[in-house]
Amino acid sequence: MEIKEFMEIVHFAETLKNQTRHAWTSAGRHESVAEHSWRLCLMAYFLRDKFPEADMDKVIRMCIFHDIGEAFTGDIPAFEKTKTDSDAEDEVIDRWIAQLPNPYDVELVELFEEMRRRETLEAKIYKAIDKMEAVIQHNESDIRTWLPLEYDLQLAYGEKEVMFSKVFQNLKEAANEETREKIVKAETMGYVRETPKDLLSADEGNMGIIRLVLGACFTNCYLVYSRKTKECMIIDPADGADEIIKNIELNHLKPAYIVITHGHTDHILAVEELRRRYHIPIFISKADAWRLGDEALINERPYVNIPYKAVKPSVLLQENDEIWLDDICFKVMVVPGHTEGSILLITDHAMFTGDTMLKGGHGKTTLLGGNEENMKMSLERIKKLDGDYIIYPGHKEITTLEEERKHE
Repeated sequence: MEIKEFMEIVHFAETLKNQTRHAWTSAGRHESVAEHSWRLCLMAYFLRDKFPEADMDKVIRMCIFHDIGEAFTGDIPAFEKTKTDSDAEDEVIDRWIAQLPNPYDVELVELFEEMRRRETLEAKIYKAIDKMEAVIQHNESDIRTWLPLEYDLQLAYGEKEVMFSKVFQNLKEAANEETREKIVKAETMGYVRETPKDLLSADEGNMGIIRLVLGACFTNCYLVYSRKTKECMIIDPADGADEIIKNIELNHLKPAYIVITHGHTDHILAVEELRRRYHIPIFISKADAWRLGDEALINERPYVNIPYKAVKPSVLLQENDEIWLDDICFKVMVVPGHTEGSILLITDHAMFTGDTMLKGGHGKTTLLGGNEENMKMSLERIKKLDGDYIIYPGHKEITTLEEERKHE
């Protein structure tokens, strides 16, 4: 192979470092396809004593290349993937292999044919490892990143693929036991299936905060209010308008605004119902405003149960705009990266960061409008702010700016 051809392949393979998968890591970020493939190879290496009759070097080669097609197609979660998707992925893989120099083209054609037929011991081992790595990774992630359908899927996933081997049956049962323990533990914390609630109040000043964790993506919705007047701002009405309304009425709040940190589906599904009920304006950044009118984009997500209807924003926010709630001032910072128009709301001791800054990480940058370089610059801007702030993120636990500076 010529050096130029070698470099082209290496640069192409780097794409898999940037393609993220549906699963989250224990650090609170999406894993990459490359990371998934790497751990398959690790698992194959350490299982070789269990399968002395198998060619584990071949299994490792299968693990290395099995998701190469996602460099073209991106990751499609198993519960969304169709036969059409699989056929399209096979087609792009075959085209890629065909342009490789000899003997690599011949070797990889044979390897993928064996993987697809799944008749040999090596192909069965590779596929079982592929399924089990995904199960193990989900067990390592925060359960609030799971979709509701994944509680049952996690226990069933890979059952068919492990049946050929007692070794893999035992591994599946061990992983399932971890899953059951994780679900039981999460139930005691209010994170499973139901809408978990975590009522929080700022210790100082006039600002009160109620956090509601809503919808299939466990999105944080905040009811921020004046203790004196009960005037209220709804930040990111993710889903479950009934739950938001119940908490507004229970706490005798008076909604004044809806503010959206960015226009992703999991942050806006309750917008229209709340707007109609309370006749209040909708604030969103100028750069993200178009998303509220794109019904097709919002409704393409698999967890949308009631079709989203387009809404028109009332106020288009820009850098340094101010939103007042009684005597509480929130300054707007535009922080592109997760979307082109993501914003932060900053007040004296608190910061509402949407999906730009999460505990231990940040939101995906691979969706439409995302940009990793912009995200890095936005995070650097935030971390350079003077002082410490309580961080109220769009997902996962509340943290502090000082804590997130440690992740630089």
